[in-house]
Amino acid sequence: MEKVLRVGVLGMGNMGKAHARSMMRMENVEIAGLCSSPADDAEAFARENHLDCGIYDDGFRMIEEADLDALYICLPPFAHSGQLEAAADRGIHVFIEKPIALDVERGKSMSDAVERNHIVSQVGYHMRFGSAVRKFKEYMENGTAGKPTLYMADYECNSLHGPWWRDVSKCGGQVFEQVIHLYDMGLYLMGDADCVNGHIANLCHQDVEGYTIEDTSVCSIHFKNGALGSICGSNCSVKEQWNGRFRVICEHMTADFTDHNHGVFTFTDEKEPHTETVAEEVDATYLEDCCFIDTIRGRRENTAGVPEGLKGLRLVSAVVESSGKNGACVVPE
Repeated sequence: MEKVLRVGVLGMGNMGKAHARSMMRMENVEIAGLCSSPADDAEAFARENHLDCGIYDDGFRMIEEADLDALYICLPPFAHSGQLEAAADRGIHVFIEKPIALDVERGKSMSDAVERNHIVSQVGYHMRFGSAVRKFKEYMENGTAGKPTLYMADYECNSLHGPWWRDVSKCGGQVFEQVIHLYDMGLYLMGDADCVNGHIANLCHQDVEGYTIEDTSVCSIHFKNGALGSICGSNCSVKEQWNGRFRVICEHMTADFTDHNHGVFTFTDEKEPHTETVAEEVDATYLEDCCFIDTIRGRRENTAGVPEGLKGLRLVSAVVESSGKNGACVVPE
């Protein structure tokens, strides 16, 4: 009989609740603990969903007392203060939302803890699990797409979000907190990067109190396989819209994505190019949660672990560093 996995959720904001709902849909998975500070949000979620589980206001105490097999860390990045290392040292598998940290040294500590303790880890890069992205990845892996040559992406929104999100010391900036999804997608589809040239600026929110992050960013990337890329970010676009679009040009295919579930693929290595449209709405958050649980059970290999999260962190850190050097090339390391 399959073991029942005991899972804890640390942080009961939108993402914590989404992951908890995923767990509730799965067989042989038990929510053993919920944690928020104060505990009100955890208590309310448990009550609304008829969960009989431990309620905590301290994540370290939940890690010590709840007898967990797996832990979800769904906190703002500034609140990542050693919970992953504490869980890893107890042999608890860890899922953590992006970005994993606000600086590379913290990210290295987290990656080292994962590898030292041989635990399963996963970072919340849900876009990897979209239907269109998964289909295109198949074409890349089976050779249909051919050599990747160019990646172009842009993320646009216009929102003040919460106070911590506007504070660079707490979120790192828009490239860390939002556009990192598109940086990760570049790494996932194109491979590792070896040079970044970036510029960031605050052009639309200079008069907003407490707004210390950038609202405009642009970056050019040279990938180790010779491919090139460009990624732009804006928080000056259409209000109440969050759009992450990207295009990949390969030797035999061009893929245009309006998001991770919707893409149009044009097969160009033919006398008469034809297109294929993928538009299957899937719950990418649920699918990434299934991947995490299946990896713990040994059913599949996870390619979005904390070491991958460290690569993304290095990349966006290099963008910010490059901007401080007037766009000079910076090696992500």
